[in-house]
Amino acid sequence: MQAFGYLFVFMPFALLVIGQFLDQQWLAFFVVFGVGPLSRFLLGNTSERPTLWSERVASILDLLPVVYAVFAAAALTVSITVIQRYGVGSQPLLFGASLWTCCFFAVVVAHELIHQRGWRRRLGAFLAGAAGYPWLAQEHLMHHSVSGNVELAEWPRLNESVWQFAARRTQRVVRSALQYNAMQAARRNKHVVLGGLGDGIMATVLMAAAFCWAAGSVGILLYAAVIAGVHFGVQAVTYLQHWGLGEDSIADADAGQYAWEDRCRFQGWLMLNMALHQTHHRDSRLPFYRVVPRAGSPRLPAGYVILLMASFFPPLWRWLMLPALNAWKVDPLRQVEPQGWRLVCLPRHFPGA
Repeated sequence: MQAFGYLFVFMPFALLVIGQFLDQQWLAFFVVFGVGPLSRFLLGNTSERPTLWSERVASILDLLPVVYAVFAAAALTVSITVIQRYGVGSQPLLFGASLWTCCFFAVVVAHELIHQRGWRRRLGAFLAGAAGYPWLAQEHLMHHSVSGNVELAEWPRLNESVWQFAARRTQRVVRSALQYNAMQAARRNKHVVLGGLGDGIMATVLMAAAFCWAAGSVGILLYAAVIAGVHFGVQAVTYLQHWGLGEDSIADADAGQYAWEDRCRFQGWLMLNMALHQTHHRDSRLPFYRVVPRAGSPRLPAGYVILLMASFFPPLWRWLMLPALNAWKVDPLRQVEPQGWRLVCLPRHFPGA
């Protein structure tokens, strides 16, 4: 069951194409963001203990991100062809929301690939570029090298909102991507154009050209909106994963590499366990199917979708998150987290709140 669950990673793109043929463009967005957060009722949380995979199953899971990249390319080809023949459909805004959903989760899978070596990292760069986030490999690998740093906008400041952090982080993303690209080019003794960033940019340009071919200026505007939405979504998730755990809040933030974790099983399947984020920071080369929650890690009081919505309203965000942060600081091993029917841990659920 656990291994088959990772097949949910293919769901957004499958629903996008199905929605186009049924003229129900809302399908991917609604299922992922409307139904997904309720899945904890039925599927519960992932185990604190590692799963002992057979060698055969582990080998299949290891190939899953690569297969996904091929599937995503095929799904995008079909989707763009449908747009070219029949138009965006009767619900262009909802189609845009569904396309954004697919591209956002494509960046999640690309994140798994860019932490690998050789052609897989390059495949991850192409996938992220097609999804509208061409600098993922460069900026994210730099992110791992400066843990806890709030001045460089790698971790958000304790007192800043998601909006403030996204603005600061955008500037940092561009600078760090260019810096990492130059470093890689110099290390390989190649021109800066061949530092790796060009792969992602080329994929983005090709996708923009495809949407232009399919729908002209409307296609370009649609893809541009998706790019903007994906960029903000990545920064918002970075905020959610690291808020309150930087060097302005915790003395050993650099060495501790602290990050929030959430054990929702469906979310883990869909995001390849990226929500178990402190474990990821401690060992970024660990493949997704071997990632487990880290003992004593800070636990989020709700799943990603709920907290992302909450982050848009800073007073609500702080009301939910400060009790969780303070309780973790007092006793990291006393885990308070959503379970079953309790989708959100309110301040009253935390000791001393």
